[in-house]
Amino acid sequence: MKKIILTALLLIAGLAVKAQGLGAYIDDNDGEWTNVRNAPKGKIVAKLPAKEGVMITLNKSVDGWWCLYDNTYWTGDGGGELTGSTTDYWLHWSVVVVGTRNYGGQKLTLRKSPSTKAAAVYSFTEEKQLHPIDMKGDWVKVRTADKKYTGWIEREWLCGNSLTNCC
Repeated sequence: MKKIILTALLLIAGLAVKAQGLGAYIDDNDGEWTNVRNAPKGKIVAKLPAKEGVMITLNKSVDGWWCLYDNTYWTGDGGGELTGSTTDYWLHWSVVVVGTRNYGGQKLTLRKSPSTKAAAVYSFTEEKQLHPIDMKGDWVKVRTADKKYTGWIEREWLCGNSLTNCC
């Protein structure tokens, strides 16, 4: 139990240092492993466990691909480092997710563009998993897990930690 709490605290501290990145975790239903590439649509250079709650920090997106902030990742058992690329590490948006932080039933709204004045696309009060697609400043473009809605949400409402609820 102490090991899990320590790991969670280390992860939270690590994510706070990487404030400009977006915390996320792996959710890949296509097998045991998630391919990590050296560029968007590039060569496979590493693999991460697909369903282990592997947590990563995303840096930037390009055409549906996320560049990892660095080569580190975290699991419930500790962390690790990716090796195999001399450039960057990339994942497709469809295999990464973030959770929402509306634990008190707050109404969250996905918007047509990254602005509180933009038209609403979808509103909900239950916690959801969302696939991040793009990021602009404090806004993240996401798609719902059921693929019905795509829109922009304020980053403060997202949690990239698969072990805690980011409170």
